[in-house]
Amino acid sequence: MKKFFLLCILGTWTVLGFGQSQRFVLFEEFTNASCAPCASQNPAFDALLSANTTKCTSIKYHTNWPGVDPMNAQNPTDVAARVSYYQVSGVPYAVMDGSPATGSNYVGAPANVTQTMIDNEYAVPSTFDLSMMHSISAGNDSIFVTMLGVCTQDVTGTFLGQIGVIEKHIHFSSPPGTNGERDFYNVMKKMLPTAGGTSLPSSFQAGDYFIIQQSWKLANVYSMSELSAVGFLQNNANKKVHQAANSSTSPLTMPFDNDVELMATTNYATTNCSGSIAPIVTFRNNGNNPVTSLAIQYYVNGMTPNTFTWNGNLATLQETDIALPAISFSPESSNNLMIYAYQVNSATDQYPKNDTADITFGNAPVSHVYALLNLHTDKAPAETTWDLKDGSGSVVDAGGPYTQQNHSYTDTLHMAGIGCYTFTLYDAGGNGLCCSNGSGGYQLTTNTGSVIKQGTSFGSNEFTEINMDWATGMEQYELSDLKVFPNPVTGVANVSFNLKNAESVILNLYNSTGQLVKSVNQGSFPAGNQECSLDVHNLQSGIYMLKMQAGAQVFISKISVTK
Repeated sequence: MKKFFLLCILGTWTVLGFGQSQRFVLFEEFTNASCAPCASQNPAFDALLSANTTKCTSIKYHTNWPGVDPMNAQNPTDVAARVSYYQVSGVPYAVMDGSPATGSNYVGAPANVTQTMIDNEYAVPSTFDLSMMHSISAGNDSIFVTMLGVCTQDVTGTFLGQIGVIEKHIHFSSPPGTNGERDFYNVMKKMLPTAGGTSLPSSFQAGDYFIIQQSWKLANVYSMSELSAVGFLQNNANKKVHQAANSSTSPLTMPFDNDVELMATTNYATTNCSGSIAPIVTFRNNGNNPVTSLAIQYYVNGMTPNTFTWNGNLATLQETDIALPAISFSPESSNNLMIYAYQVNSATDQYPKNDTADITFGNAPVSHVYALLNLHTDKAPAETTWDLKDGSGSVVDAGGPYTQQNHSYTDTLHMAGIGCYTFTLYDAGGNGLCCSNGSGGYQLTTNTGSVIKQGTSFGSNEFTEINMDWATGMEQYELSDLKVFPNPVTGVANVSFNLKNAESVILNLYNSTGQLVKSVNQGSFPAGNQECSLDVHNLQSGIYMLKMQAGAQVFISKISVTK
């Protein structure tokens, strides 16, 4: 899974010195195991690269022309993307530090690359320091790569972070193509996450840094011991490569000792009517020191901050989820949740710009009596369920699991009375309604059609709050399909209605505060015009709301009870 974090800061930092950085030159070569000119040019080019390992690195893309090449067949997509990016029309073809519209960066035959070219490009200062590390999983089935870039001079551009997993040396006992080559170097195995790279912000100031973390489940690897990664920072507007790096298995040295980043905030509704919030925050240790204590402050709408202290042992680049205790507030039309790391290891965070979440969320929309869920299943419908809970946490309605793949369902969510309700959609597979299981999605709307929440990818669950209130605007629900007479009523009311289909009918009667005071299951009725009775002898005088539920049909009418 892709993880990208940009950490920005303004001002002067006494712990770091900034200026221009030493450039590490990147060569990208396009080659093929059945290309005769490749066989004649690659040995000298590889020897030149090998003699300059302190000045440059390379990544080799094996094309599918002019002939057979098994290294291309293992990943033709990423190669084709880089071919298109540089508009390569023949091999062998070398690109030194990209090919900007202006400048002296070399593109052309590898045979024409000289030591002087390398020395001259190496002497051009860079605007970034770049370092990388990689590790192989315990089961030898995945590689994990981390890239750290620190800006040392203000710069703007359309930046991409590129990571290529390589095999440093592949030796064949017999030539895999027709040109006789048996030894190949820095062969690209996979671009992470794709050849499109990772988009970065368009402006960096000295002291800004970014971290890109990627992983790849290994495939078609000839020798595990030869696996490594090459990374580079490229301006997508002119293709200029600002800096490159080789990965190693040594831990990275981070810019600061005590530094955490607040990477994610979850477990809060984007609309709120409960006046309570208990966020879960994900922090990562970006410092060199282990984090053993972390004081977090958080508040809503400018209230006095709550402080929560986490204690543990978080190593560099490790993450932890912290469930913050619930806090109460008075919901407004627009609300602001602020969370930040107050102290790291009992001291001030050395990089405070990366430890704060500033979240805006609204007041819960009002729905009258019911809401509608339109849900399109993915390829695993049995993983999807939902429930609706009232303010006490009791489930008042629920749905799923579903049975049909790629099918659209409409469910009516019935709310028992006035109050705040929480709708939660669950996915047992942990990937929502998309991605590896196909394309699904959902939309939750009020009874009038206003969208409350919608989505596709949400992990194992996501929730939102709905405010049920029929104190205003309820006249619009006095539909012609439902008649109550006499009205006002003193004893027994007759209820007539029209059903689209044969359904079981339930009558619920609510008082003016939204409290359910009477519920009668009238049994099943056929489609068409029907009638039943409702006894109100035991009710006090007043205005009541009658809700008739008949399958997906919901009818509402006011009743006046007199004594």
